[in-house]
Amino acid sequence: MNETAEQIHAFLGNLRRPPVVLCIGSDRVTGDCVGPLVGHFLSLSGAPCLVFGTLRQPVTALNLPEAIESVRHTCPSAKIIAVDSCIGSEEELGKIRVSRGSLRPGLACGKKLPKVGDVSITATVASGKADNLYSVRLGFVYSLADTIAAAIADACRKSARKAYSA
Repeated sequence: MNETAEQIHAFLGNLRRPPVVLCIGSDRVTGDCVGPLVGHFLSLSGAPCLVFGTLRQPVTALNLPEAIESVRHTCPSAKIIAVDSCIGSEEELGKIRVSRGSLRPGLACGKKLPKVGDVSITATVASGKADNLYSVRLGFVYSLADTIAAAIADACRKSARKAYSA
């Protein structure tokens, strides 16, 4: 299992129920579509998790508060893995970060959106300012999203196996 999957699994621990993966971003901006692509890949994978935010039904700045409320209502005690694109320095391009705790979507664009996630995963897709999200190559974003989705699926399967064997 790769390092990203191991980090995710370490933060998830032993789960009693499947986690929620909240994939944030817009498919209208190439650099911002890591989340919807991860959601799309996970929804096809059969991984033991609940997915909010896909290419068909993205979770964006416009509907994030409603999506969070829906997650809390539907799965009140589930752990939430929040996934989003981010902007960083040139040296951070292509880096995937897994952290315990929430992320704040839209920060690079100056948006004041609610924090979300028990575990957060970000992929650095651009450097500089938010306008640079429009010029990111789709192949680059696709590759990062594929890596993240595979790692989440692996971690969720590993957590599910431990829960069932206990």
